[in-house]
Amino acid sequence: MKNRNYQISNIKKLFNSDKFKQYRYVYIYSDFRFFLSQNKNNTEKFMKSFLEIFMKNNQTIIVPTFSYSKKNFDIRKDKSSLGFFSNYVLNLRGVKRSEHPIFSYAAYGPNKKIVTKIGKSAFGEDSLHERLLFKKCCFLHFGRKLIDGNTIVHHIEQNFSAKYRFDKVFKTKVYFNKKYIGTNYSAYVKKKFDKLSIFTFKKAIREINKKKIIVKLNDEKELKSIFFYSYDDIYFLLHKFYLTNDKAFLKYS
Repeated sequence: MKNRNYQISNIKKLFNSDKFKQYRYVYIYSDFRFFLSQNKNNTEKFMKSFLEIFMKNNQTIIVPTFSYSKKNFDIRKDKSSLGFFSNYVLNLRGVKRSEHPIFSYAAYGPNKKIVTKIGKSAFGEDSLHERLLFKKCCFLHFGRKLIDGNTIVHHIEQNFSAKYRFDKVFKTKVYFNKKYIGTNYSAYVKKKFDKLSIFTFKKAIREINKKKIIVKLNDEKELKSIFFYSYDDIYFLLHKFYLTNDKAFLKYS
């Protein structure tokens, strides 16, 4: 039996919060499986109404659209490897997408150009993570657990030259509707894929919980949960945490 609490009209009420409305950018981590299962007969209406939440607040949403393209990458044509919502956003009229062939992002809303003409480093200089600092941004988790991590950690690892990663240049050719844009985009990636380099976000979560930066919009867990936190808060919290433990994001240390 479907629960009315998960219908879009009730979900929209959860976002009627001044704390949430203060943000200009909303970086969305999502898993819509549960919510769409409760709205099977109104999927399109649900998605349109979900986007209206942000557009009415004059907010710009940012969504990871990683494609991991190895040979060629067409900004306009290549699909995201990250599932339903990322590809839904890519099909919106007027959406913008960044040029990085491995780690691209889509943006939709009044300030969507923040992802265009991005730096060639996925996590370094002029990357999206650098651009979003001090821009009144938050991370929104919609049905996605915090334990699944956050790619901001790779920005932090690059800032501190983490020894277990290196800056890899990709020869992937980038196009926009067949027009050649460039190549030699880079990403700070693992040196080895072994036990000692396995990622974990558990240690970081303990620090996050201590600082109480999470704002819950409902009291549900896992696929039913909706919560957000300030981009700047987690940015500086995780930088400070790494300074005290340079293996903060490694499982075995």
